[in-house]
Amino acid sequence: MRRTHIRTTRLAAATTAAAALALGGVGATATAHAAEPYAYTTTLTFDKNPSAPSDSRLYWRVYRTYESGRQVKVREVSWRAGSGLGVTNECTRNRGWLPNGYYDVTLHTQYNGSLIKGVAFQLSDKKCAGGSATRTELFIHSEMTRTGGQGSTESQRWTNSNPNDYLSQGCIKLNPADIKALAAQYQQYYRAGTKIRGKLAVVS
Repeated sequence: MRRTHIRTTRLAAATTAAAALALGGVGATATAHAAEPYAYTTTLTFDKNPSAPSDSRLYWRVYRTYESGRQVKVREVSWRAGSGLGVTNECTRNRGWLPNGYYDVTLHTQYNGSLIKGVAFQLSDKKCAGGSATRTELFIHSEMTRTGGQGSTESQRWTNSNPNDYLSQGCIKLNPADIKALAAQYQQYYRAGTKIRGKLAVVS
């Protein structure tokens, strides 16, 4: 995971902690913790819903990770997301939901595939649990035009009243507003076009 925004140097932390400990008491401990250097780390997790695969959840979490290893969650956002066509056999190509495991992720802000367009997160290939199939051409995507608008064809037009729009050929699918919100959060820490290894965890 990429770490960013180091807030203080070790020297400054040590100086502040020493001054706080000289005062003694609970306040000293709290001040010492506050001065500890930290960085932000993030997780992206798709939690599959076996009873309704098209009503699963995608979670984005941000943690403040201190030099000592202590973590404090500072942000959590989640969105409804679907995977597959209601098939929970992960070895079924183009119909089954995504296999569990970790995936490399590359964000594209104006993807221009034959069916998938606009904001899309390209995922690495993954073997299913039985090893009988390797799932390929995997994305987190929605239905939109290359520039993020709504088009006239079904693959480029989202209908909020149609729950089938959360169905996909084995990818992870969000509505347009939600995938744009995810991309905005993601780009605070990672550049579009850069492959981030093991960024997505798929669980059930």
